[in-house]
Amino acid sequence: MESISTIRTIITALVFISSAGIILGYLLQAPKASGLGAISGNATVYKSRRPLDLFLDRVILWSGILFGISTLILAVLRSG
Repeated sequence: MESISTIRTIITALVFISSAGIILGYLLQAPKASGLGAISGNATVYKSRRPLDLFLDRVILWSGILFGISTLILAVLRSG
């Protein structure tokens, strides 16, 4: 039973790390919309993305996948 407790602790740490990755990745991105300028048609539709934003998109994507899988594993371990 000691090994299950250790696995639960590791999976819980993965949940916290992946959730922090999602939050920080989202907060560090540049805004994608033009705000109120989009209402009157003053927004630029084809705006080039910075390499940092593309990297943060991947961080958010992989953190979300890791979060979902680790949460599912943690739920299965808790019920067993």
